[in-house]
Amino acid sequence: MKLIEIKIHNFRGIVDQEITLKSYTLLVGPNNAGKSSVIDAIRAFYEKDGFKFKKENDFPFIATVDHDSWVELLFTLSDAEHGSLADEYKMPSKRLCVRKYFQTTSKTHDGKPATGSIFGYVNDGTLSNEPFYGAKNVQSGKFGDLIYIPAISKVDEHAKLSGPSALRDLLTDIMSDVVEAGKAYSEFSANVHKFSKSIRDEKTADDRSLSGFEAELNKLLKPWDSEFKLKFPPPSAAEIIKSMLGWDLLDQFHGKPQGIDYYGSGFQRHFIYSLIQLGSKYVGKKAPKKAKDFSPSMNLVLFEEPEAFLHPPQQEILARSLMAVASHEHWQVVCATHSPHFVSKNAADIPSIVRLCRSAGTVEKFQIDDAAWTAIVDANQAITAIAMKYPKMEKKLHEDDAKPEMEAVKHFLWLNPDRSSVFFANHVLLVEGPTEVALINRLIGDGKIKNADCGLYVLDCIGKYNIHRFMNLLSRLGVSHAVIHDDDNDRDEHEDINQLIKDSKDAKLTLCVQLIPGDLETMLGVPPAGSDHRKPQHVLYQYDTSKIDPEKLKEFCALVTICLPVTENGR
Repeated sequence: MKLIEIKIHNFRGIVDQEITLKSYTLLVGPNNAGKSSVIDAIRAFYEKDGFKFKKENDFPFIATVDHDSWVELLFTLSDAEHGSLADEYKMPSKRLCVRKYFQTTSKTHDGKPATGSIFGYVNDGTLSNEPFYGAKNVQSGKFGDLIYIPAISKVDEHAKLSGPSALRDLLTDIMSDVVEAGKAYSEFSANVHKFSKSIRDEKTADDRSLSGFEAELNKLLKPWDSEFKLKFPPPSAAEIIKSMLGWDLLDQFHGKPQGIDYYGSGFQRHFIYSLIQLGSKYVGKKAPKKAKDFSPSMNLVLFEEPEAFLHPPQQEILARSLMAVASHEHWQVVCATHSPHFVSKNAADIPSIVRLCRSAGTVEKFQIDDAAWTAIVDANQAITAIAMKYPKMEKKLHEDDAKPEMEAVKHFLWLNPDRSSVFFANHVLLVEGPTEVALINRLIGDGKIKNADCGLYVLDCIGKYNIHRFMNLLSRLGVSHAVIHDDDNDRDEHEDINQLIKDSKDAKLTLCVQLIPGDLETMLGVPPAGSDHRKPQHVLYQYDTSKIDPEKLKEFCALVTICLPVTENGR
């Protein structure tokens, strides 16, 4: 079983949104964008660990069309799971769609309130008015298991042995197999039996014993033709883990046990994740059990801010590890992240990245599906037609540049951890290269450019010829942006490239496209650097040594300011 789509209606800031999920999905966006709302909507469906919908907190504060609140989950099933599903719920392509009402005036088939119940879509495409598989306690086992890791999490929640936890589930899974067929447990059972015989006749200092207690009690019960008998059964795997098993963390240098609280938050989160990672490997090794009743296998991991307390290299390691976990047959991972390192590692699969943002109190979702990706690829290839008109430009192209697969490769290469910050920005300023990025960021730092406190990211587009590509990507992801680039005096292919950039504007999301007359160095009156790779340091040196005409610098700052949205305080 895999969760492939979620529809959310009237849950917090989400009025109506539909999100496609992959085996590994990233929820990204600025702070307060609604990432946690998506996570909590799924949690409210499962009600794992007692998490439930609360009207006073979870129903939208804004005006809504109706007063219902619900979430729909669409699953894809394996052949065996689909075969065991009740016939009325079997849909084409081995899919199962269910809805849980958090709040509604609707009634079930027998007139009871539908609030809190789960209903399935039947094979004619309509929503049944009979609760899915009847009682709520039966419904809870029909959608796999949920593992939720909040941004701040206690190790005890995942490693306790006295109650449900990832560690206890993992140990129980292993111990159950050992108990069923292990030699050690057979010997342990025999010793328990031997112990039970011996201990019955052991006497206390005042001549009491268990066998004597039995005998005296049975004398009193004899008129009732009944007999009391003590027994000492070998403990089950669950009882061994709960009552007899414990664990320590040992310092390898000193060999002494230390409490988990003595370790830093980064280690504690790594420890929690390691349990989940091992769970995916160990469970994956077990042969699936055949079930007559519908009981699908799925472990859905909801991970909030997996990057918390981890430095960048560890974030990249964790990102790769989570992708590996999600590749297992019965595992799926959804992360809500603020980390460009996580996005960068997933840049080869753009459709699995869901960007959320909030506008006027309402959460909006932007996701590039396969059709949208095809449209982006087609739009990006417009530059190939331009190249055919100019021999020098055409020579620089390779035949692979025209293939759709190359676009995915290019985005994977370009969206490094730095550029992946565009997914979290409120506004992106697209520029040609590192010279503009360095100078603009320095000018912002020196307070010469206003309105830069808008959640701005200045994006190096790796040259003018790629600006339209990033515009197409940002527009599909709902990112506000503007462009500033050289007009190169419209010579040769630059006239067509300038027009392509202009034509790539999005009516809602592209604030403006500003042209620098000639090029940046000409506008600032800076002498040529001699070679392209020296341009950033050369321009910054000219600025730091006050060799740029203040009026020309002021003119450039004004041009940049036009590309920035006006903030609420008017600055």
